Amino acid sequence: MQKSIMSSISTIVMIGGFVMLFSVILSILNNTGIIAILSKAISPILSVFHIPSQFACGIISGIVELTNGVSIVSGIKIKAISINIIICAFLLGFGGISILLQVLSITSNSDISIKPYIIGKLMHGMFAALYTYILISNFTIFNLDI
Repeated sequence: MQKSIMSSISTIVMIGGFVMLFSVILSILNNTGIIAILSKAISPILSVFHIPSQFACGIISGIVELTNGVSIVSGIKIKAISINIIICAFLLGFGGISILLQVLSITSNSDISIKPYIIGKLMHGMFAALYTYILISNFTIFNLDI
């Protein structure tokens, strides 16, 4: 029983450490202007999907660290709230690099390959965004656009 408790506490501390580490990394990327440069780089890709360029920073932040990215995306004030919801669905489905590395650190002692997991998380994010788009587009009760 004692080993189980100590193992779970160790895992919780490790996960908290990853969240803090990636929040610091994200802050450094923001302060050095790297996020702004990457945002300008992905803006043309976002315009293909009719996503305003103001979401670029939130998407990049969410790809790095989930909670900060979702916070940024959800805080963007736009009349088409469905865009916020769809992007958040993608970020929640994907999880971010921080979560991918948390899983890698937990599975590193096993023979499990991380590649299928990463591909699965990308697909999960894309399907979450697609299903959210379909739901919002076809059922007016879920469409919160002003």
